[in-house]
Amino acid sequence: MSWKKWWLIAIAFVFGAIPAAGSAEELKDRSSVQRPLAEVADTFLLPLSEAEKQLAGDANALAALKHTKAVKLKREYMQDGSMKKLYTALNTIGEAIKLDSSQPQFWVTLGSIHSELARFNILRANEYAQDAFRQALELDPNDAPAMVLLAVGLAGTGEYEEALKYFEKAVETNILMLTADIARWMNVCYLVDAHTKRGTVFYENIQNNHLEYYYLNLYQAVLYKAHFDYDSARQELTELLERDAVDRKIKETAQKLLDEMDAEGGMDS
Repeated sequence: MSWKKWWLIAIAFVFGAIPAAGSAEELKDRSSVQRPLAEVADTFLLPLSEAEKQLAGDANALAALKHTKAVKLKREYMQDGSMKKLYTALNTIGEAIKLDSSQPQFWVTLGSIHSELARFNILRANEYAQDAFRQALELDPNDAPAMVLLAVGLAGTGEYEEALKYFEKAVETNILMLTADIARWMNVCYLVDAHTKRGTVFYENIQNNHLEYYYLNLYQAVLYKAHFDYDSARQELTELLERDAVDRKIKETAQKLLDEMDAEGGMDS
């Protein structure tokens, strides 16, 4: 599917031109009250600014300006919750991509907007978000933040194996991607998809090169416990508790897990 057709379908669906699944009668009832796509879409169009008018002959510069505007609208939506701003941001980034589809960041912005719409159960919003992130990665295969965004979306829809592929690649590309939140997502994928051994090996390799990521001991312990390697789990927790420069909350969580294992009597055979 060409990017132009893909984008038009995405916009059409979000703005109500393509009805959700239902009976023939339901679809007929919906179509009788829906406004034409152009009329609905115009509701979320901003008038051209003077800067945009001046750039009318420069498609790339105009696209960059529209992208900046879309990012600003999404940021304002995050602050005040205005859905109109979010939809307007969607329309605006769509205009930017129509002008210049070669910029990976434009696709990342489109994906992040669809990801936000997915929180409201907009049909196929997750799919559109993932497609946008994939397009960004086609243009820039080393974009670690885009990998993480795609991985989170995949994990959220239960595609844990593919999510792990992008999580791991993102962390290997840029270690700064491995925040505590991302490690939690990765642990969910390792546990649900029965890849606990894979997870402990991955974390071990990370710590061999980045000792400052001490909290990975906690995540390793959880994975070891899940595949009944209690000795290794205790070893990871004990090592973490013995370190001086460890966040208090992490130490409390580690101690709680250790106490739970002791209470359960978990031990290797």
